[in-house]
Amino acid sequence: MQMNSTERTSIGVPNLDKLMEGGLPKKTINLVSGSCGTGKSILALHFIYHGAKYLNEPGVYVTLEEEPEELIKNMKLFGWDVDELIETKKIVVIKPEIYKFDSLKQIINDTISKIGAKRIVIDPYSVLIGYFSDMYMLRNGLVHLDHDIKKLDCTALIISDIKDGSDILSASGLEEYIVDGVIVLYLMKKPIYPFEAFRALSIRKMRSTHHPLDLYPFEITEQGIKIDGRTLEEMQNSSP
Repeated sequence: MQMNSTERTSIGVPNLDKLMEGGLPKKTINLVSGSCGTGKSILALHFIYHGAKYLNEPGVYVTLEEEPEELIKNMKLFGWDVDELIETKKIVVIKPEIYKFDSLKQIINDTISKIGAKRIVIDPYSVLIGYFSDMYMLRNGLVHLDHDIKKLDCTALIISDIKDGSDILSASGLEEYIVDGVIVLYLMKKPIYPFEAFRALSIRKMRSTHHPLDLYPFEITEQGIKIDGRTLEEMQNSSP
């Protein structure tokens, strides 16, 4: 049952939207964290593509490590028709080559305004830590970026790398307290032989949303992320 009349937007993965009462609350900043290989960037690509293709919500993907051409190629691997969306500026992928936070923030703001973006991804957000000399300045800078994105009527996913088994949910340990929502992706192993690896996610935090805290296994298929919708416990109990 939905908590209130909060306006929402689809993340692009049907059963994940269902777990969040229909999608992400609009004009919120949401952290996607996980270790290497958990599917963080793929989830973010779903978010950008789905908004541009089906909801008339242009999106900006700010990559701070991977080359834009690689991200575009990855979208095409899932059979997504992105060329026209890129040509018509429904999707913009940028890699700012700058080393000052204020300059990066200005480029993000200008790009959002230029295409009328409604969605933005910053990947990985953890790179921003290097722009600040202490934790106070880091928190202050992240709060200001949060306010800027919301003022521009955007919904955001920010990506953070964490180590396997980490007790904190972001690179600095601060982001999870500033953002509105937190989705954590895991790479896990089945507890019985042959100990096969599988991916799972948990919604750790989502403001204005009644959401479960269970683990939900998912797969990365030729069409992208597929989530069954059953909890890990339910799937284990149904196994022969």
